[in-house]
Amino acid sequence: MWAERKTTGFTIVELLIVVVVIGILAAIVTVAYTGISSRAKVARAYSDMEQVNKQIQIYQVTNGQYPVTSPTMGGGATPLVDANCPYTGATVTATAQWVPGLAGSLPQSDQSLKGVGNGSSCYVYLSNGTDYLLSAWNVLPSPSTDVGYRRLGYREVSWMSAPYYLCNHVAIGGGATYITNNDYYKRSITYTSITSCNETPPSGA
Repeated sequence: MWAERKTTGFTIVELLIVVVVIGILAAIVTVAYTGISSRAKVARAYSDMEQVNKQIQIYQVTNGQYPVTSPTMGGGATPLVDANCPYTGATVTATAQWVPGLAGSLPQSDQSLKGVGNGSSCYVYLSNGTDYLLSAWNVLPSPSTDVGYRRLGYREVSWMSAPYYLCNHVAIGGGATYITNNDYYKRSITYTSITSCNETPPSGA
């Protein structure tokens, strides 16, 4: 007589457990990848600003002034923004060559990077020849006081169709009742020649 052979397999409960475990592991991998990708993009923005700033300094040494975009740095200024920047208007122009006079192609902002209020970011340049303001504006996903943190820069989102330089302004720098996440200065990477601004942080910053 032939011996009866028993077949074995996974029960439904065991299969469900396996599916749940795989789902958990996939979620962990996705979160880890997203974090690594975001940090790499932020590092690229820091590198972009550093390299463009070096080019601006070389231009100034060679030509005796910074690349000019505007006769003024204040109200009515005419800055340039990168080609990916969604904010344009009567006094701001989006262009791939957003710092005039520099050789070679310039880096463009990554619109997957969001700052205050999950708003879009821009690479912005403004200069009257004597002073300049270079910024990866609203590019940082979280507030930072690392390299490039200055308490001066461009207007908030509602003014980016006509941005201009402001020193340590309450509306840009966290509001009358200071809120760190609403501080555009901490969400931007800024290089400038301006030394006349009183950059003392507000209470709570």
